[in-house]
Amino acid sequence: MIIHIGIDDTDSKAGGCTTYTASESIKEILKDNYGKFLDYPKLIRLNPNIPWKTRGNASVALTLETENPDVVFKVVCRSVNRSLSTHIDAAVVLVLDEAVDHLRQFASRALQTIVTMAEARALCRKFCAYVEMWGKGSGVKGALAAVGNRLCGDHTYEMLAYRVPEYWGKPRGIDASSVYLMDGLLKKAVFNNYDPETGRILITPHGPDPVYFGIRGETPEVLIEALNFLKLQEPIDRWVIFRTNQGTAQHLQNELNPNHLKAYDSGYVRGTLAGRAVIDQGGHLYITLETQSTQIRCAVYEPTGSFRRVFQQLVEGDFIELGGGVRRATSKHPKVLNVEYLKVIHLKKVLQPKKPICDTCKRPMKSKGSNGYYKCRRCGSKKKVTEFVEVPRSLSETIYLPPPRAHRHLTKPIHRWGSEKQSWDGKMINKWCWFSDLRDL
Repeated sequence: MIIHIGIDDTDSKAGGCTTYTASESIKEILKDNYGKFLDYPKLIRLNPNIPWKTRGNASVALTLETENPDVVFKVVCRSVNRSLSTHIDAAVVLVLDEAVDHLRQFASRALQTIVTMAEARALCRKFCAYVEMWGKGSGVKGALAAVGNRLCGDHTYEMLAYRVPEYWGKPRGIDASSVYLMDGLLKKAVFNNYDPETGRILITPHGPDPVYFGIRGETPEVLIEALNFLKLQEPIDRWVIFRTNQGTAQHLQNELNPNHLKAYDSGYVRGTLAGRAVIDQGGHLYITLETQSTQIRCAVYEPTGSFRRVFQQLVEGDFIELGGGVRRATSKHPKVLNVEYLKVIHLKKVLQPKKPICDTCKRPMKSKGSNGYYKCRRCGSKKKVTEFVEVPRSLSETIYLPPPRAHRHLTKPIHRWGSEKQSWDGKMINKWCWFSDLRDL
């Protein structure tokens, strides 16, 4: 039979990693031939605006054909048990294939808003899912959402390489020039390897988790090719290729209701700029968007760097689309939309007066203030402006993003807009994972 297993919350801010736990399960399933994988393990990023998430808010789903679902479920639960530390509220769920399509709506909501334990538990009961929980078991929400997100449309891939345990917690060693070379040669087939404004390497995390590096790309084959370019300064314990919603902006597909913005929701809004951008003391930029007779305050934060300069070039009346997440109101700050992308839909024409020429002196006249009159500096004659010229705009009607260092996992790189995948062909390469102690797999 075909089964789908979701895993979530096996990490904490002190360490651990849900994808590493999944790799432990994959190794055991392959080693003992408990089933045949029908899809790459899916790495699903959920709503990034949830304040109590751990780091990237990732969950994992495994899809396989097996004669022993009970055994496979126990294997995955054992992998979670080995990963347990304090402050972990993990969960594993197993759903049969005939029930999985009924979870799509729940999976979609988990990308865009807050889902509750009550919803998740009710769905588990309804579809007779196998469930195992640790701590508060809040991971059941992410585990169920990972199972329900089938990645039938746009998707990307990530090769995650993991460290040998004795290196955990130590600085990661990788030659930066090899990352630049790999990125330059493979071009748009890979993405977000480094930040071009600062040169900062982005494929290596900085926390105590067991991930060594992650290469993101459009196909599994290109990730294998990319790995061969890297000059590594420590051994790899294992690597696994995941199929994922990273780089798809999957959380920003729904239009937000400007009259009922809910804290922590993700989505997009369209409207007219109500005034010029304002920068506060901390370097954060704010604009006001007007839509459906409602004004929405929007924020572009200082770490986004050059992205803020784009907003400073907008003028009142420009029609734009903004994607992002809603930050809750506090006693000191109102509710605000944290901007992740800008789409300029229509630029307002900006006109400026054309200086009139003095009829007597044949020289350009000088403005005499806001009443629209110009005066000749030589003879003193006055004339009202009757002609205006269009001022060229420095912006285009296109999409603008922050620099890669400010991207979230789900942020869609600029080259992927308009080039999204429409489906998955169901084919897997033979070598989609590698374990140092199971070289014969």
